[in-house]
Amino acid sequence: MTEYYLWLLQFMGAANPRSLQLIRHYGSVCAVYEAFKHENGGVRFLKENEAAALKTASLEKSCSILDMAQKSGYRVITLDDAEYPLPLKNIYNPPPVLFAAGLLPESDTCLTVIGTREACDYSFKVTGKLCGRLAKEGVTIVSGMAIGIDKAAHTAAVEAKGRTVGVLACGFGVDYPKFSTPFRQEMINAGGAVISELLPGQRGERGYFNQRNRIMSGLSRGVLIIEAGERSGCHITARHAVNQNRDIFCIPPADIYNPRFKGVIGYIRDGAIPVFDHSDILNEYLIKPTAFEVKSGADDTVPETFEDAERTAPVTAKPFEVIPQKPPAADLSALTPDGLKIAALLSGGTKTLDFIAENTELSADELSDLLLELELDGVIESAAGAGYKLCGM
Repeated sequence: MTEYYLWLLQFMGAANPRSLQLIRHYGSVCAVYEAFKHENGGVRFLKENEAAALKTASLEKSCSILDMAQKSGYRVITLDDAEYPLPLKNIYNPPPVLFAAGLLPESDTCLTVIGTREACDYSFKVTGKLCGRLAKEGVTIVSGMAIGIDKAAHTAAVEAKGRTVGVLACGFGVDYPKFSTPFRQEMINAGGAVISELLPGQRGERGYFNQRNRIMSGLSRGVLIIEAGERSGCHITARHAVNQNRDIFCIPPADIYNPRFKGVIGYIRDGAIPVFDHSDILNEYLIKPTAFEVKSGADDTVPETFEDAERTAPVTAKPFEVIPQKPPAADLSALTPDGLKIAALLSGGTKTLDFIAENTELSADELSDLLLELELDGVIESAAGAGYKLCGM
């Protein structure tokens, strides 16, 4: 099925939620291909740019991409593959295809670390110490490969001989940030990985960074914000994390009056978990059976932190309940009168196809087309029992 996923990516593009809507509607990515190739029926529901790109998409190009991946040392992972990370699979708009070099984490104890590109010395110092110690304890450090805090987080994990995952804002074969390709290999050699949802050779446009950040937070159990001003790009990742039911951690500011920490202060006020030591994060996610066992004898003591505990038993992760992220609320602002009528019918909850048909004046073909269009645009979604409901309800 990999060739079909790559065919879909060729004309729908990365981070397009309509790709998954097509797969859900037709039942599989292979069925999408058959429908578009033989029936030509689904083409009329594509946006103008998607329809234009479809003309040049082919399974032959998919095979070429797979061949390039094999020769270049990375592989293609789809939603159907067992290697696809479960936490990421359950976000609202998971990438149907991941290009990956290195080993994706088997453990679900991943932490995304973010911060500004022009951080202060205090933030770099904290990043190095925390990420190094967390990596030594088995936490996989996830970040975005950018200069600044991202690079410091990855570097600390590599130097601690731990694992780190870099989420690229470009396709494989593109050296972005400049001169970062050798460091990617260092991460892979240390047991980590580099991933991207963009086609090989594709440069990430400015607007794509927002979408890339959903992958960074989606891979992890929580997001650690090192330093963020009021208008920092970190807020994009933080919003994704909140919507994905991930934890938010923050480093207390070095100076509460310095505007470079204003964003962090806001998160702490809103209930983010302050981090004064790496054990603050370990205590949330890891179980060390011997950490709080009282020793027998006259000198009975209880270790206060993971660092103080004797390492007589392995560190294991607390169970991570993966909760599928709900789609955003439906946008009804651009609907046609018929679309608004169907939305009104579904405002009271899930309705069967027969109920919708009985309460509209559309023919069976017209209703089928409209329902598919609304589904692809993220207004409605299929429900159990051959029914439909508004997205976000």
